Amino acid sequence: MLLRTPIYLPDKLVAKAREVAAARGATLTALIIEQLEALTESKADDSIVMYSRGLLTKEQAIEYSGFRDYAELLVAMGDADLPLPALSKSEIDEQVKIFTEIWEKD
Repeated sequence: MLLRTPIYLPDKLVAKAREVAAARGATLTALIIEQLEALTESKADDSIVMYSRGLLTKEQAIEYSGFRDYAELLVAMGDADLPLPALSKSEIDEQVKIFTEIWEKD
């Protein structure tokens, strides 16, 4: 059962959240529920789950979980049967830039 709860948010934040929800093929309500669930899950695997959901950066997830490196984070995600997060546009752009620089060197 869903509880109808009025909350007050800045217009620009709601507009951006609606764009994110639409890009995921979800509703604003579903997006809010997903984010609140991620924030309230058990502490043991929080950083891994939050990274999987795109709420933490790779660096934050490694630091918060106490892992040695990204490889250890990936293994933990596999063990927990969690998917990798979708890359943000800025991360994709950065990877394209790096690839282009490498490609043009030779």
